[in-house]
Amino acid sequence: MARVEETRALGLADVFVREAERGLNLDEPSLGTRLQEIADAAAQEVRRPVAIDDRQLRLLVHTEHADDVDDVRLDSILKRPLRPEVLAWVHAHDVVSARRAVRVRPNAELGMHARVCVPIRSGEHLLGYLWLTDREQTLTDAELARLDEIADEAGIVLHRELLLRDLDRSRERELVRDILSEDRGVRRHAAQQLVAFEIVERDGPTVVLVASTPGAGATGDELRAPLDAAANRVRRHLAQKRALHLLRPDHVLLVVSCNEPSVRRRGVVALAEQFRDELATVLDRSHGPVRVAIGGRVDALDGARESYEQALRAATVASHVESRFGAVVSWDELGIYRLLAELPVGELGMRLVHPGLRTLLEKPQTHFLVHTLECYLDQAGDAQATAATLFVHRTTLYHRLRRIEEVGGINLRDGEERLELHLGLKLARLQGLQWSAEPAPE
Repeated sequence: MARVEETRALGLADVFVREAERGLNLDEPSLGTRLQEIADAAAQEVRRPVAIDDRQLRLLVHTEHADDVDDVRLDSILKRPLRPEVLAWVHAHDVVSARRAVRVRPNAELGMHARVCVPIRSGEHLLGYLWLTDREQTLTDAELARLDEIADEAGIVLHRELLLRDLDRSRERELVRDILSEDRGVRRHAAQQLVAFEIVERDGPTVVLVASTPGAGATGDELRAPLDAAANRVRRHLAQKRALHLLRPDHVLLVVSCNEPSVRRRGVVALAEQFRDELATVLDRSHGPVRVAIGGRVDALDGARESYEQALRAATVASHVESRFGAVVSWDELGIYRLLAELPVGELGMRLVHPGLRTLLEKPQTHFLVHTLECYLDQAGDAQATAATLFVHRTTLYHRLRRIEEVGGINLRDGEERLELHLGLKLARLQGLQWSAEPAPE
C-alpha cells in the first residue's frame, strides 16, 4: 500500500509519459510471461497471429506467425526500426487517439497486409498496441469487442509494470544521489544498497561520465523525459546492471562499471561519444554543443563522487578552453589544467598572474603578442617549431619575443619566469579570456 501511495505522490501523468517514452523491459520475467500469455490467448480465440507493441511501436511479444507474416511484421520481429512511411501509414489511421479497435488498410507498396490495431490504455494514457493480421478482413464485431477486452487486460499488466518501474527508478535515483554525497558513510551505505537491491550486479572499479545539456535548464521539465530516454538508450547497449544515470539541471551523469564488457572492449571514450550523440538528438543545438567529460577511474562505487567531481572540472575546463579540447574530454588527459582546475579560479581572478602578462592582456593591440607567447611556451621555447606553428619567419618571431620582453618587462631566458607566464596563460584561459592571433589595428 505504501508503494501505491508513493506512486500517487509522483504524479501518474508524469509516470506514464516518462516510462512509456523510456520503453518497457521484457527481461523482467513477470511482464514478459504475462504479456505472452495474453497474446497467446488472443491468438487462440481469434485464430490469427498477434503482436503487442509499446507506445513507440517497438515489439514486446508476439505469437507464432507461420506463413501469414508480411514485410512490416517481419521487420518488427527482427527488431528492425519501422520505416518512416510505415509509421506514417499507421498514424494516418488515428491509432494514437483511438479508444477501441481500428482497422488498418493494407498497403502493397509497404508490404503490409490488412490488420487490426487495438490500443492498450490505462484510463487516458496510451501504453501500447495489440495487433492482429486480418488479411481477409473477416474479423467479426463480436471478435473485435473481445479484443478490446483483451487489450484492457494487457493495459492492467502494463500499468502495473510502469508504476513498479517508476518506483524502482525512484529508488535508483535516490541511491545514485547518495553515492555522490559528501558524507562517506552515506556513500558506503548507498553502494551496499545498490548491490543488495540488485540495481547493480556487483561493486567494483567505476567511472563517471558527465554530459552537458545546454539549454535544458531553461526549458523546465519538458526535456526530462527525452533526456531520460536518451540515457536509457545508452544503457541498453551496455550489460544489464552495469550502469546508472541521473539527471541534473544542466547535465546528465552516467555511472559505469569499468568491468562492463563493451567498456573493456571499446574503451570509455567510445561510450562517451555514444552518450553525446544520443543526448544531441533531443537538445537544441542553438544552445551550444553537447560535451561529455570523463572522470578518473575509482576502485569502488563509494568513490564515484571523486570521479564525478573530476568529470565536472574537466567539463568546465573544456568549456573555457575550446581550442584545446573537443566534444569528449577526459580528466586524465587535462595536463596542467588538471592542477589548475583544483584552484578556486573564480576567486583568484588575475591577481596572481605575472604583472607583465596582465600588461599584455590589457590592450587588444598586444593580444597577438600574448598568442605568440603562448605558442612559444607551448612549444617549450623551440623557435623553429613556434615559427612553423604561427606561419611566420623566425626573424618575425624573434622581433615579437623582444617586444614581449620590452612591453611586459619579461625575461624569457629565466626558467622560473617562463613557468610563471605559462601557468598564468592557462589560468587566463580558465577565466574565459580570449586573444587574437593577429595584430589589432592601431
